[in-house]
Amino acid sequence: METKTLLMLTIKLNYLSSEEANSTLSLITEISKMLTTLRHRILKS
Repeated sequence: METKTLLMLTIKLNYLSSEEANSTLSLITEISKMLTTLRHRILKS
């Protein structure tokens, strides 16, 4: 989540446009989902 927050901050400060950050935000979301799934599977073991 920290990475997403920092990326959003770069958009707000006009270091990146929303269009430039979209692919990275999509990857962050996908990785977050994978980590959540991994955590749940580890806890089930």
